[in-house]
Amino acid sequence: MDAMKQAITAFVLTFGLTLPAPAQDPPDKTANLVVSAKMDVWRAGGYNDGSDGVSPAKFDFVAGKNHFITFPIVTGSWSCGAGALYSADGTNAGADCNGPRHIVDPIGGVSGFDSTDFYGALTGLFLDDTPTTTPAPPLRFYVTNNTMGGFPTGIREFHPRLGQVFFIGDGLTGTGTGDYQRFWVPPAATHLYLGYVDAYPGPNPLPNGYSNNVGGLTVFLRLHTRIPSNPCDLPPAYGL
Repeated sequence: MDAMKQAITAFVLTFGLTLPAPAQDPPDKTANLVVSAKMDVWRAGGYNDGSDGVSPAKFDFVAGKNHFITFPIVTGSWSCGAGALYSADGTNAGADCNGPRHIVDPIGGVSGFDSTDFYGALTGLFLDDTPTTTPAPPLRFYVTNNTMGGFPTGIREFHPRLGQVFFIGDGLTGTGTGDYQRFWVPPAATHLYLGYVDAYPGPNPLPNGYSNNVGGLTVFLRLHTRIPSNPCDLPPAYGL
């Protein structure tokens, strides 16, 4: 075997050939985004949902398989303007402006969102470059109240679909503590949008009530790219 290696090396040196470098994953991409309390997650991609909010923060990247995003640092707080401060994980206590915890119907081509026992958390949405026309099913999240089903906010791995609004919070399995959560990127996605769920109370709430919000969050995120050598390395497909 050593003799064969020496012969190949001599051949390369003699004829000036260059052997291809081994394939490598592209480097991780990072961003530091300010997510104003006035950012309506359903205004992603320039869609006008009729709310008084503004477009959400956007993170652009190249589509690819087996990519995931973590949120190593999320700081700040926001308020609906009445004095109650919400962390990135939102609140499950009675506050001065207890907003709706869900928007049942899809907004444009984007899913609704449901939370059983909290509100005011940072949410995300993956989209590609094509306008979404068929909404994905809405996701439901809970902190402790799982009587209506759904996904725990402290889930370790999560796989949202394109056009599906999902909980991010502070990016940890606990509030201010725990492991980094992994949010797996749909293979066709090229944008992540960050914003909030807000609405006026009513039987069928729609996105609104953003204009009087104050504050916001500063979010440092990282896009991880890898090619698993073993399919078993991939996490279970939550959220599908």
